[in-house]
Amino acid sequence: MGKSTKVYINYGGSPEERATALLNADENDLRILSALLLSADADGCASASGLEELLELDKADVTASVKYWKGAGIVSSKPAAAKKQPDASDGSQPTAHKGGVVATFTGVEEYTNDELAAILEKHAGSAFVDEAQKAMGKIFNKNEVGKLIGMTEQLGFEPEAVLAILSYCVRLDKKSLSYAEKVAISFHDEDIFTAEEIHARIDYLEKRNSVVEKVRGLFGFGGRSLTTTEKKLFASWAEDFGYSFEIIEKAYEITVDTIHEPAPKYTNGILKKWHENGLSDIREIDAYIEAEKQKSAQTAQNRTQVPRGAKAVNEKDREMEDWFEQRLRNSFGD
Repeated sequence: MGKSTKVYINYGGSPEERATALLNADENDLRILSALLLSADADGCASASGLEELLELDKADVTASVKYWKGAGIVSSKPAAAKKQPDASDGSQPTAHKGGVVATFTGVEEYTNDELAAILEKHAGSAFVDEAQKAMGKIFNKNEVGKLIGMTEQLGFEPEAVLAILSYCVRLDKKSLSYAEKVAISFHDEDIFTAEEIHARIDYLEKRNSVVEKVRGLFGFGGRSLTTTEKKLFASWAEDFGYSFEIIEKAYEITVDTIHEPAPKYTNGILKKWHENGLSDIREIDAYIEAEKQKSAQTAQNRTQVPRGAKAVNEKDREMEDWFEQRLRNSFGD
């Protein structure tokens, strides 16, 4: 969570912005905000430390969610009374970050009408706003335009990179500037700024999300929400192991053939073993499976094979049996 896990409930921003943030928040964001609100003291101070264990979430999810609520103005890093914006008039200078971004950035700060008009005229221009509105399929209000311009002026993104982020959000069916800001903040924290970097990252995320959705269908989960464990497993197969859906499907089939039911944890064991053995594509995996089958067959054959000397012993046993049988016949007749 950075150097400090303390946040303050201060309800900054406009009511419209807060309402929009709540409407666009996902289930985990709402759970985290509820936990912060319930744990805040009389001064509105709450700690995000330990929320990942309490809510059974990844630490990265908690970090991203806290930043989202900071961007929405509902929480901040400082008490509302002590919060101070960088101002060149008092001679202070904000700490620089890549792309000219302030290192302590937690969200796009709201512009005044005059500031917004000056920025539009000097830097972005109306063409950028028009393209962004076309990408999102709607006309922006003042606050939305401020968030849009803040992505270039405060976050340090190229206009083309911002347009790529907006298009990505539309494909996710998230048509709000608040959600786009959340995505932009996550890219900012990964030091991804140029249009080329943004396109590459989005391409990667879309491929990963596609694999996760296919895996959901493979295991027959339908429309139900994935558990935290399932989310971690499915994402790790695509992201950490780098496996395609074809490879995951093969592990799934082995799972069902072996234990006769779909079990993500069992499938994870198979995929983990392949990964630990350095297997990265389907041909390597097929060859590995075939080699394992041959090894198992050879082991089974060795177990049933007659040991050396056993044949001679058996022949002696038969000779002894024949001798006894002949003696009995001689004694008692046929």
